[in-house]
Amino acid sequence: MKAKIHQVLITILLIAVNLLSNGLYTRASIPAEITIVLPYEGAALNTVFWANEESKIDFIHNGERGGRCTAAFTATELKTFLQLQYDNIAIYFSNSTSKSGFNIILSITDPLSKDFTYDMEQVPGGISIRGKGRTGLLYGAYDFLRMQGWQWFAPGAENQMAPPKNNPLVLPQEKIKYNPPTKTGRGFESNLQRSRDFWIWMARNKLNIAYTTNTALMPLLYKLGMTFVDGGHVYASALNPNTIMPTGKILWDEHREWFGLPKNGLRDLKKWKSVQFCASQPEMIAFLGDKILEQLQTRLTETDIMNIWGVDHIGSTQCFCANCQKIGNASDQELHMLSGLRTHLNKAVLAGKLRPNVKLMTIAYDGNSTLEGPLHEIPENLTEAGDKVIVYPINRCYDHNFFDKNCKKNALYMRQLENWFNKSDKIRVIFGEYYNVSKYEDLPLIFINRLREDIPYYVNSIHSDGVTYMHAPINNWGPRTITQFLYASLLSDPKLNVDAFVDNYFSKWYGPYGKDMENFYRINENTWRYISQWRNWSASILVQLQGWDGKPSDKPLSFSDELLAGHFNNANDVINSGKESIKNLKIVVQGVDKLRKEAISTTPYNDRISEDFRLFKYGLNVMEFMTSMVEYYEALRARDWKSGNTIWKNLVSKAWELDSYVVPIPEQYGGGVSRPDVLTRSQLRAVFVKCKQYRDLKPSLFK
Repeated sequence: MKAKIHQVLITILLIAVNLLSNGLYTRASIPAEITIVLPYEGAALNTVFWANEESKIDFIHNGERGGRCTAAFTATELKTFLQLQYDNIAIYFSNSTSKSGFNIILSITDPLSKDFTYDMEQVPGGISIRGKGRTGLLYGAYDFLRMQGWQWFAPGAENQMAPPKNNPLVLPQEKIKYNPPTKTGRGFESNLQRSRDFWIWMARNKLNIAYTTNTALMPLLYKLGMTFVDGGHVYASALNPNTIMPTGKILWDEHREWFGLPKNGLRDLKKWKSVQFCASQPEMIAFLGDKILEQLQTRLTETDIMNIWGVDHIGSTQCFCANCQKIGNASDQELHMLSGLRTHLNKAVLAGKLRPNVKLMTIAYDGNSTLEGPLHEIPENLTEAGDKVIVYPINRCYDHNFFDKNCKKNALYMRQLENWFNKSDKIRVIFGEYYNVSKYEDLPLIFINRLREDIPYYVNSIHSDGVTYMHAPINNWGPRTITQFLYASLLSDPKLNVDAFVDNYFSKWYGPYGKDMENFYRINENTWRYISQWRNWSASILVQLQGWDGKPSDKPLSFSDELLAGHFNNANDVINSGKESIKNLKIVVQGVDKLRKEAISTTPYNDRISEDFRLFKYGLNVMEFMTSMVEYYEALRARDWKSGNTIWKNLVSKAWELDSYVVPIPEQYGGGVSRPDVLTRSQLRAVFVKCKQYRDLKPSLFK
């Protein structure tokens, strides 16, 4: 045990030595006092009050007061952590520098701005941190604290890592100009309305994309300088064909021409989602523009970026009417509509009906037929407005890096998206990831190897203006903590040394149990590398099983889709992979179970290891159930009733085990007290029920 603790201390010291030996930083002497300087009269007495008055401020119009609030909050954050770091240093707030001690001088160039760039440099008597906007000042202060050794692995005070006590201050040797390549930002496509600790963790890790508006926490988010994103697949709600119009008719009957024309030339109300809307209908674009404007004027007044996405229906097509065909492919048609909406909203801005600088964001996505980039030029008004496209390759493979040409699925995505990437100077590209998409159901997935390669590629090679992902876990992060923290860290610094990051993470997060936990993590990450093939949309094993009626089928599982090709060639490959995964996951579960019992008296390590154990067990149970379901499908397909009976007994046993406990779910699924059991979260409950119903109907087959 002592040797393990000694190794942890060595790791911390090596990080500190590397920080200084790279020539970018220097040590200052330990000051007798620190003065945090704000450019506001009365700062000595009022800083704490200003830091907490966000609920009284109109941040959009009152830049001076909003800037003062964020600057004061920044000052209180600095004081909080520096007081924890030093035992006998007095820390003051002031509006003027002190001639004795050390000064941290805070300022904001444009207090109305959420720009997150900043300058930091040594000045006589201390250090200056100047944010171009409110967000930049806050990020600069957190980076200053990071220099001292502070880290925020997860939300909550218990998850912050402190530097050694009473070390001299670490200062930048040269002026730092922080200006990350992701100009739009970094964050999550998740509704995080209730999580104050999560928002503060995001700010401390320089994540600014906030997919939420109209929440009680909006004042806090303004103070933290968040960028507000809302909207989504708005066409489907705004243009629902069953909407009752003022005439008493439904929208479909009144404006059938607004709905996309299928290739066969026959519009069908029952299949309206299978074709995107007719982009060559100016009246429809004006109607949609009025709907979006109303939202931006009422419920979404704080929105900075409005997602304007088509109908979410994988397999849908573009409109094939003659006028739309002249516009171009599905992406050209989508951009044509977005351009019309931009013109509509620009007129509202000029008329004083909408605040300026609200950006629009379309989507390149399987469900909108817009993966293939536009054939024609980007409309000029979209470029002038700084509008964007978010790329969401929902069925990507996680066994390979996204840019791996040897992966059939990812290589297909790269070819399809090439035109979007090539036009990123005309329409800014945001990359959307799926580390916790709904099909994954909060399984204990780890993406260290994908993150280390993919994030730098998104930022440096395809010049993404931002990165986001679906869906951020809110509670019970467990093994997902490293994904969250590494995701944030790489987006802040794509050149991050990931090996050093991983060593630091496991040594600090798990203390003397770090090396063992790191080994179990590597086994778990490798075991779940086929998560897309097992549980993604479209052609995955899960989706195919969900379409099964529980009866003996003559149809073999399909492996023709690029997602499965090269990974699984037949059902035996799936079953063998599942069994190998179960063997590996049992090693993880049993090993982590042993560690949590060994660590029972060592807080917080026991809490963290135990939380990991529960999620690792959940993952094992789901993999066992999925594998058994494939085995049962194949046994019935072969009319092998004897094997089917044996497998069924195991399947029933696993089903009741999954039905016996719950795993907390992400915020985006809503509130309330109901939490789905694990059988439901396996997304195979309905299939299991159908199988049982067939067995009850045909008992003679299974004797």
